[in-house]
Amino acid sequence: MLIDASPTTFSAIYMVSGYVDLRKNIDGLAGLLITKYDCYPYTEKVLYLFCGRCAYKIKGLVWEKNGFLLLYKRLKESRFKWERNESKGLIRITYEEFLRLMTEGSID
Repeated sequence: MLIDASPTTFSAIYMVSGYVDLRKNIDGLAGLLITKYDCYPYTEKVLYLFCGRCAYKIKGLVWEKNGFLLLYKRLKESRFKWERNESKGLIRITYEEFLRLMTEGSID
């Protein structure tokens, strides 16, 4: 699904820098966005991406009309290259960077 996303699937895509405990569920991830980043995650078509210490797994959170969709991706043989400096906060990425992240594991 994520690799097949079109440029209009998401109006904005954000990487959450640093490490996030991927045991968090929808409410935990949404709460993190609200409390730590002063961000309102209930905006349609905005995708937030989270990465844990194991850089081969990420979670995505997106609000749809009537609830959240939680996405999970685990790479088989490689790792995501993720911004680990937590002070960078939410990093907005382009659709092209998102595609590279989904296919190559890196936005570089």
